[in-house]
Amino acid sequence: MIKKVFLTISLSLVLGGCMTMNQERNDNETNGDYTTGDAFDDRYVSVNDYTGEGYDLVNGEKMDVIANAKFAEIQEAMKAFFLEEYKTEVIVHNVVGNVDGATVFVESVGEPHFHTYAMIGIDRQEEKIIPDSIWTQESQVEQGIFSGLLAMIMDEEFATLDAFTQQIVENYPVVGLRQEAINNVKATAYTTPYYFVQPMALREERIKFTNLYLENPNISVEELKSMFDKDAYNANYLTISIQVYMDEEDNPPTEALLDDIVQEFKALEGIPRANYSIWLHDNYVNKLSASGSQDNSLKKRDIIIE
Repeated sequence: MIKKVFLTISLSLVLGGCMTMNQERNDNETNGDYTTGDAFDDRYVSVNDYTGEGYDLVNGEKMDVIANAKFAEIQEAMKAFFLEEYKTEVIVHNVVGNVDGATVFVESVGEPHFHTYAMIGIDRQEEKIIPDSIWTQESQVEQGIFSGLLAMIMDEEFATLDAFTQQIVENYPVVGLRQEAINNVKATAYTTPYYFVQPMALREERIKFTNLYLENPNISVEELKSMFDKDAYNANYLTISIQVYMDEEDNPPTEALLDDIVQEFKALEGIPRANYSIWLHDNYVNKLSASGSQDNSLKKRDIIIE
């Protein structure tokens, strides 16, 4: 029997360490020390080349070696876990050592489509995987499932959003993340190269529709649509983050370019009702944290589409 554990002490250590690591890196980025010298060369890579390689968690070096050596065992255990607990077939893309084991990045097969993660324990002394010690952050996977269900329910609206993001990369000198990077280091629910969806705050809807799916993973799109009122939910509680990068390494983001993208976005009709943010980064990604956010990143937040 696979054990599902929420918010254990180990999880707190893993996530706390990760947050501390990222905060330290953000502080360095704000201070501007990433712009020159070896630190820049070591930590940053062009988004055009970034596939997730180099992603790191605090104190995970030892476990990382074990986890990668035991990838086949982890893959088997994770597939069984998601099928049993979440009625979802997944592809295991990547494992990254953490202080107590490994963080495992997965992608659902088919619909609902989403990217998420779980963690598995490793016996450091014996260098063995503990297959009955798998845990997730509370509501993390459920958010992923719900985001994928929303993409099915509002398929026309998301198609309009997809067309917009495709249009801006064709008309402006910007790009998105490579699919390999999304697969290997992103756990941002329903995710495309240009945006991701976070419906955590839609608590009642999230619980209702996730339960419907878990009770019947073969529930039809028509049935889901009949039970979801697209005009009734609080649009402020559905967060969609659009993130694009300059397409060349020597091109910095500019306010004028961001404004052009924002104005085109505001003119759109027929996209999902949500609270949008639009980010324009330079061409680099911090390979250790998988983040494009730097002190020169530009953003427009709280664009509410009702």
